[in-house]
Amino acid sequence: MPVVFLKRHSPLPRKQLRSECSLTSVKTNTDLFGVYLHVPYCRSLCPYCDFAVTVTKEIPHIAYETAILHELVSKANLFEGRAMGSIYLGGGTPSLWAPDSIQRTLSRLFQSFPTSKDGIEVTIEADPLDLLSCPLESLEMWKQAGINRLSVGIQSLHDGHLQKLGRNHSKAQAQAAIFQAKAAGFQNISVDLMIGLPEQSLQDLDQDLTQILALSPSHISIYQLTVEPRTALAASIRKGKVVLPDTEVQAMYYQQVQNHLTNAGFLQYEISSYYRKGEKDVRSCHNLLYWSLGEYLGLGVSAHSFRRCLDGSGERFANPRSTKRYLEIYRQKVSPFLPSHDVEKQGILSLYEKRTKEDLCKEGMWLGLRNIDGILIADFIKKHGVDPLFIYRKEIQTLIERGFLKVEKDRIFLSPQGILFADEVALSFV
Repeated sequence: MPVVFLKRHSPLPRKQLRSECSLTSVKTNTDLFGVYLHVPYCRSLCPYCDFAVTVTKEIPHIAYETAILHELVSKANLFEGRAMGSIYLGGGTPSLWAPDSIQRTLSRLFQSFPTSKDGIEVTIEADPLDLLSCPLESLEMWKQAGINRLSVGIQSLHDGHLQKLGRNHSKAQAQAAIFQAKAAGFQNISVDLMIGLPEQSLQDLDQDLTQILALSPSHISIYQLTVEPRTALAASIRKGKVVLPDTEVQAMYYQQVQNHLTNAGFLQYEISSYYRKGEKDVRSCHNLLYWSLGEYLGLGVSAHSFRRCLDGSGERFANPRSTKRYLEIYRQKVSPFLPSHDVEKQGILSLYEKRTKEDLCKEGMWLGLRNIDGILIADFIKKHGVDPLFIYRKEIQTLIERGFLKVEKDRIFLSPQGILFADEVALSFV
């Protein structure tokens, strides 16, 4: 089994508001939470994409902004008094959203919640063509709104592979986009690179890595091309039109990335993430929040939220995947919102699930093991109230014997072989 990289979601009358994790039972702490803001709009649909996206030439900028702000009003009580540590604008293609809508939305978020005393990371996913077509004034508006990190979807610097991926930019345009972002004053720039592409050679991958390093990004995210069942890519594979590399070759690509980037001075801190070590820590705060089982509020189409409760349990819920349905729900101002199975049944949520304390312990294990440094045992005990070496002693021993896991005095972490089989390791804790 190869390693798989995670990729990169009608108001109710007051008497019907009910949650299995009520506001009074929500864990009160000083932990930072994150905000994920999903912008579903795209110019075109990539053949490998299974995200909640809406392809349109005319984006209803103000209508979507209004819906987001109404949703924020309805859900702000879920994290009342808590401080934000990160905001992430994902999609879709959030760089298509009007800069003034982004500015007003972020302003409202900053008015609704305090931020970390050490500052806040605000990331926007950006398409290379958007960076090129945006006047510097628009990029300056992003900075003024608080955006201090860009995640640029380059995917490849090989024109042939970009065409097969259905990307709308060329190698030259991707390179020019990074220069444009730097000219606008952005310093913390992450780039996405896909590996395991059809007909990709090790030489192609090596050239991609060399040319990406030449752009001097601060952070690089590596994603394996995965096949989602409902995509055009899946249909092409079924018809025999596209053939992906086998698992052994994919593992070879992954190790090539590790060797190339570490030799170039990048540090791997998570299965799919590398950063350039310097005076400032440029690891993704928002992704680290996910891997540490932190809490987050999701706003927008399909956005997921997660919060913990006093008894050690938690709840996870998600908005409708349909942009039309989402706009119908949040077109008008709504009452304070509490998630529950009731609102899921009415289509206000696409998902509501209660997570027991035991569920979260398991999630804490497989998510925490994505970090290269692994799980600090003392931190796990503090968060979950149990010693992982005791409750998972059988699973851990089996994984050690298979050469996938290592245990030191204060931590549990994947071996180099375990990193290649991270999905299989995760199954031991599901």
